[in-house]
Amino acid sequence: MKSIKYYHIFLIFFTFFISCKKENNTEKTPADEVAGYNKIQEFTQGDYTFYLYKSDTGSLKTGYNEVFIQLKNNATGKYVEDANLSWKPLMHMTSMSHACPYSTIKKVENTRTLYKGYFIFIMASNDMEYWEITYDYINGSDTIVEAASRVTVNQTAKIRYKSFTGSDKSKYFLALANPKSPKVGTNEITAYLYKMVDMLTFIPVENYTIQIDPRMPDMDNHTSPNNTNLTYNAGIYKGTLNLTMTGYWKINLVVLDSSDAVIKGETVTDIVTASSIYFEIEF
Repeated sequence: MKSIKYYHIFLIFFTFFISCKKENNTEKTPADEVAGYNKIQEFTQGDYTFYLYKSDTGSLKTGYNEVFIQLKNNATGKYVEDANLSWKPLMHMTSMSHACPYSTIKKVENTRTLYKGYFIFIMASNDMEYWEITYDYINGSDTIVEAASRVTVNQTAKIRYKSFTGSDKSKYFLALANPKSPKVGTNEITAYLYKMVDMLTFIPVENYTIQIDPRMPDMDNHTSPNNTNLTYNAGIYKGTLNLTMTGYWKINLVVLDSSDAVIKGETVTDIVTASSIYFEIEF
């Protein structure tokens, strides 16, 4: 009888263990991995369908755009888990074409079917001029070359991207990435800085400093305490932005090179009320 009792206890614990293990090992579906994201486009090329998503809005805009991708093999009905993806953006204008800063595509950690990268679109599209993204996909021996998709890029209401010619005569592109949803108090502020080599080539700029001076022009141009400048860290510029109240803020910027020489921007004073380069935030 005693052995039977222990057997029953063992059976209960064993069943509980197996049940928990199955529950913990439940894999997310492709739909789970994009839950809460906004689809901005889907298109089919050959046997494959590309799905594009954003986490913040359902549209592309001037400045920084983080884009998520899923790729479905329509012949098998399955989403690709080992895709080798690359892309290139191109703006088709009436008299010329040019690219913009963009990242490589990487697999999103702890997902099976989700990939991501970003674009910094430097102008909006219109009825006559448009952006086109060309994808290359390699999976084993299969290759899709020039799976092209036309996209619409809208102008942002507030300035979150600036292009300028620096004191070194180089053309720069500076884009605000965060905060996407600013709040009263301390916010992490991040930005990307690129330099143009030619109309098709943009390279990330390392080891510069981006000074920030947040001001409220509608409130006697007052600033806020405890801000820290943006410094370079693993491909992105990071700092701290302190917003003391809701409303319209102009984030005045001064860009310094690695020798602390001013590349662009002015310090705000009683006479100079704003820098020539700035971001806008309103919440």
